[in-house]
Amino acid sequence: MKHVATLLLLFFITIAPSIGLHAQADSSLVAPRVSKSDSVKVSKHNPTTAMLLSIIPGGGQIYNHKAWKLPIIYGLMGGSSYLIYYFGHQMSLARNEYINRRDGHYELLLEQFKNTDNDNLLALKNKNLRNMELAIGATLILYTLNIIDAMVDAHLYYFDVSDDLSLQWSPAMMPSYASNHPAFGLTLQLRW
Repeated sequence: MKHVATLLLLFFITIAPSIGLHAQADSSLVAPRVSKSDSVKVSKHNPTTAMLLSIIPGGGQIYNHKAWKLPIIYGLMGGSSYLIYYFGHQMSLARNEYINRRDGHYELLLEQFKNTDNDNLLALKNKNLRNMELAIGATLILYTLNIIDAMVDAHLYYFDVSDDLSLQWSPAMMPSYASNHPAFGLTLQLRW
């Protein structure tokens, strides 16, 4: 019987804890199980996405919730695109008039250029060509600024501008040590 009691004691000391005969675990130490359906994915505002959406002018501004910039973007780009068309059309009219005069096709001459000599036609063509190239440059600059604006707005999307940010200016009168007359100036005060 002594051997049986010793075997039972040895059993309860070594094997019983491994088969679940232990005390209740502290539930505060166990992390709760979270399934993927319970979690919420927080997406960060991405400047690369804003840049890629700005390939279509205004797409990045919509992504950044700055849709008020759309009329400005489309107005400026539409205006510069119209100038490309207008100056290109005027250049081709002057060029074709010059070519028709040079080749002797007098039936194709335009009425608007009848009092203009050949040198002035070439100067008019060159002026319109230059203006068309400037309009193309302006359109490219506006397109690039559209992309840069979207990227900068996306970078600064989470930037906190508090209500206490202010710049105040006021006139100031300072003593002048060089003369007896006071010096007038401007005082700027920046608060953040």
